[in-house]
Amino acid sequence: MIGSRLLMSPDPPPSVDRASWVAVLGLAAPPPTSASTPWRVVAGGRGRVLSVTGPPGSWRCAGAVDGRSGVVFDGVLYDREDLRGRLGTAVNRVDDDAGLVLEAYRRWGDRVFAELRGFFALILWDERREVLLCARDPLGVHPLFYARSGPELLLSPSADALVRQPGVSRRVDRAALARYLCRRWDGAEETFFGEVRRVLPGHVLHVGRDGSRTYRYWDPSPGGQEVEWVRDGAPERFEAGLARAVDRCVPRDPVGIFLSGGLDSVTVAALATDRCRRAGQPSPLALSLVFPHPDCNEETIQRSVARGLDLPQVVLPFDEAVGSRGLMLAGLETSAGLPAPLQNVWAPAYWALAREARRQGCGNILTGGGGDEWLGVTPVYAADLLRVFDVVGLYRLVTTLQRSYRRPRLALARNVLWTNGARLLLGELLRGTVAGALLRRVRRRVQRWNGAGAGGPPAWMVPDPALRREIDQTAGEQPPNERAGAAGSFYVRELRRALDHPLTALEFEEIFETGQRLGPRILQPFWDADLVELLYRTPPEVLNLGERSKGLVRTMLARRFPHAGFERQRKVVSFDFFGSRVFHEHGRAWSLLGGVPTLESLGLVDAPRLGGGLARMVARGRPHDATVIWDVLNLEAWARAHV
Repeated sequence: MIGSRLLMSPDPPPSVDRASWVAVLGLAAPPPTSASTPWRVVAGGRGRVLSVTGPPGSWRCAGAVDGRSGVVFDGVLYDREDLRGRLGTAVNRVDDDAGLVLEAYRRWGDRVFAELRGFFALILWDERREVLLCARDPLGVHPLFYARSGPELLLSPSADALVRQPGVSRRVDRAALARYLCRRWDGAEETFFGEVRRVLPGHVLHVGRDGSRTYRYWDPSPGGQEVEWVRDGAPERFEAGLARAVDRCVPRDPVGIFLSGGLDSVTVAALATDRCRRAGQPSPLALSLVFPHPDCNEETIQRSVARGLDLPQVVLPFDEAVGSRGLMLAGLETSAGLPAPLQNVWAPAYWALAREARRQGCGNILTGGGGDEWLGVTPVYAADLLRVFDVVGLYRLVTTLQRSYRRPRLALARNVLWTNGARLLLGELLRGTVAGALLRRVRRRVQRWNGAGAGGPPAWMVPDPALRREIDQTAGEQPPNERAGAAGSFYVRELRRALDHPLTALEFEEIFETGQRLGPRILQPFWDADLVELLYRTPPEVLNLGERSKGLVRTMLARRFPHAGFERQRKVVSFDFFGSRVFHEHGRAWSLLGGVPTLESLGLVDAPRLGGGLARMVARGRPHDATVIWDVLNLEAWARAHV
């Protein structure tokens, strides 16, 4: 329900109850409900019980027990046969992933997590040690959340499922919402519910007699240590690693591919096609969305690639995919039904493609997601080059970006040399000095003159002084692993942000939720842990092979499609299209919502000032302003459904 009208799509997503489960560790089994049947994994040891509940048939997690230990496993293990071989004859009669994990724990103890690959949430109770170990896969593709209810610890891949449990409050976290609105990403473990926390990607939540703690079990290059760069044979190792990552994502069932015209999804499509044909499986189904804007319309190349690979293809015009409601209303309705505000503004259109993939029997849908994060070189590399006066390296970096992106040369050079270069280096040199403090004061004064508050956000944003002070206290704080390497490379710190940023976790959780609701799993081979570890340690000059961004995949595609021009292709961006839709559609969305009364009641916006701010943003028409308008309305739609 948005405002006073019901805005429902023709094919509404099923309830999240279809796929939710809750694991409970406590002194007694969880309270029974009419819709739940406890499943006891292991009992004993001072009366402790680990159990799983959920509507009958609704959850797909597996369990294994050996009398002293028990495992709850949800997800998929990769390289199962390799793992079975390493464990030997002890697993001859073990058929499921939970049993393999339990046997691996008996063999390797707490080191077991670093030995596993796949996407999973894993809960392990060791009665002998009286220890509960809860882990999320290395990159956080599979969610895992926890909350406390009296003496019980509750865990689930669904935050919504946890807040429906007796004793867990549905209270939203005002500070988390304020940070989201202000784009200050400080609390990696926090969710938008006050009593629910997330297990971090690549981490273990260890609960024992001496309390609980969280530690990282997977790290491509531990913080504070020098990166061991891969210099010999990096292109060949990359091609082999990507092929393995794609193989891991292609089961025996038919698969679909979100095929844009970009380098990343085309590469995945080509490798997945090879994999299917080697295995005698049906060719992947190409799923293409056509944007009606010249800056981001890739229909010609989408159809050309599908023909070249001989793939069946579904081509869906964008406006047909989002329906007559338009992008904003479709997005706000989707957001209201999710456990967190919608991250991918294009999700309603891609959901339409996913429904078609489900109708045609696809069990998995592959995407090129992760290519931007791991195949390219972030502009902050300029600060490292400036630090060592590498003028030639700077020239090559600017040239590479000019050849790879559709941006005016002067604006791009300024972005690289000043914004992501000299300014960062100057800020580090002046940190903790009087000059640095003076510069911060001048910046805040300028922000006030431009209508922003003392901390930077516009004056209408987070007007509650106490709440603003609360989020200001943590603004700009670095995570522990970043602080450990603070004196090192700007480039490496940026890579770590890609791993640990709260937005990364939110995006993965949303993708997982999409798969749970629509049927097909959404998988991203470029986010394979072994491939990420390799790309993390691949030097920037190798990633920019041929002085083009994403040079490693350009080389592969030039061999596969010699006349398609992929070696010269520039990045397609959708900023202008998104902005035009927001500026055109926001008025209707605002009217249906009746403004933002929920955000106002939470102290997140000053409504009168926001009204004037909206008028100024629409008049300016900048892409950043469109993002701010979307964020406000998106958060209002979500908060209204959850407060």
